[in-house]
Amino acid sequence: MKFYSDSFGDGSRLGGEYVFLKPHISHYAELAKNRNPHFSWGEMPEGTKSLVLVMHDIDAPTSRDFVNKVGKVVPHAYPRTEFYHWAVVDLDPKTFIQTGEFSKEVTVKGKPGPAGSRGTRHAINDFTEWYKGNPNMEGTYFGYDGPAPPWNDEKLHTYIFTLYALKEKRCPVEGNFTCKDVVNSLTGLVLDKATLKCTYAIYPKARP
Repeated sequence: MKFYSDSFGDGSRLGGEYVFLKPHISHYAELAKNRNPHFSWGEMPEGTKSLVLVMHDIDAPTSRDFVNKVGKVVPHAYPRTEFYHWAVVDLDPKTFIQTGEFSKEVTVKGKPGPAGSRGTRHAINDFTEWYKGNPNMEGTYFGYDGPAPPWNDEKLHTYIFTLYALKEKRCPVEGNFTCKDVVNSLTGLVLDKATLKCTYAIYPKARP
């Protein structure tokens, strides 16, 4: 099973076209273009009927104690957890994902969902929980929203895109579902999977 992207090389830094937040010279960070990257695939296992694509950050801080606070940094050794940015299900194995097909910009308060183009469905991502209580940004965030690491985080964040080949045409999630719901639903359905990794940081001194 092969998995490719014309938008970034495996293990490379993700370009600013695909991120939710980018550096700002005086305001630390600002909204970016937030376009979903291009993806294609091949050599699917026999019996593949649909695909699922999931994106998550493995370096999100476990609390907001130091996050985006002037005069502080999130220490490199701070405990880390996962943050889900995207899960799209019911992808046709015979078609690919074009750049900006599912996200062309930041949609303040969240894009609609779960229904997407070409019969796809998109999960609620973790920006929904992150922005709770923020009157300017609070909402339900469906679909792709790119990297937005803390602008004061010493750690370079790693983002993993995982493509799953399923033996069922429809992923067994219903209604409004989260990215974690998708991952949890895949038990016993996956014929094969492949991953691509990329990195991103806003803090200029961030390191792996």
